[in-house]
Amino acid sequence: MSQEQVQLVAKTQGLLHGPLKHVRAAALAAALLPLASVAVSPASAQAPNCGSGGICGLVWNDTNGDGIQTTGEPGLEGVKVYLTVGTDILLYETGPGGFYYFAVLEGIYPIAVEIPQTMKPSPANAGPLDLDSNGTSDTLGFSVATTTLVGSSNSDTDFGFTTTAVRNPGTGTPGYWKNHPEAWPALGVTIGGIYYLKADAITWLGRVGKDKTTTMFSSLVSAKLNVIIGNDSSCVASTITAADLWMTKPLTGYGPVGSNVAASSYAWSVGEPLHQQMDAYNNGLLCAPHRN
Repeated sequence: MSQEQVQLVAKTQGLLHGPLKHVRAAALAAALLPLASVAVSPASAQAPNCGSGGICGLVWNDTNGDGIQTTGEPGLEGVKVYLTVGTDILLYETGPGGFYYFAVLEGIYPIAVEIPQTMKPSPANAGPLDLDSNGTSDTLGFSVATTTLVGSSNSDTDFGFTTTAVRNPGTGTPGYWKNHPEAWPALGVTIGGIYYLKADAITWLGRVGKDKTTTMFSSLVSAKLNVIIGNDSSCVASTITAADLWMTKPLTGYGPVGSNVAASSYAWSVGEPLHQQMDAYNNGLLCAPHRN
């Protein structure tokens, strides 16, 4: 990867892990993509025609984990694919066939695909060309790659993901994650659409008080970290999603952390059950054990 490509990937990561102010949906009709026969033939054979200047690819379930698309391996639906174009990030969410498509001009583009829960990126560039996975983990929740579009050629960049065995190493409480920065599996965490570096997140973990956004923040950070390290999330996944929405100000008005939500407020009557569920999970009382 060239220095220019490295810089582009770094820029994409910085934007993705920020407030995502520039994200907008790619306005493309899913009906244009040939999805029907994906499950019965090699995924690459079903790749859509990108058209002039198009970037497309497949996000698929690499069931044998070899990084190569083979017959019977299905596309992954509902996976978010981000493409950096100048100062914007375009977003495409895959349909049932797992395909994505961006209509752009020639150039070098970073692509970042959100890693599905309980999965990890397949080995990259295992070959043969057009049948292999191109993404590598950025250790922050995305599989990333760069693609170069020259003239009217089609640029096909694919992302395979394979299921990881749930190891259940044990959950940690907010106190654990506050006092053990070396145990963090990532450089930071995204809460309510805002990316917090580890040091900033730990500072907020030490400020839990009357402001209930700090309470929600502490339980949500801990739950997310507990899932990232390999704990079963089946009992708390929907709660984490709902808590993230509660912390997203444009959607609810309750976040971000430090917004001074009172315990007696309607906002907390909505949020408290979510906190209690995550608190039970973080203390090892639900689908994953507590840390030894």
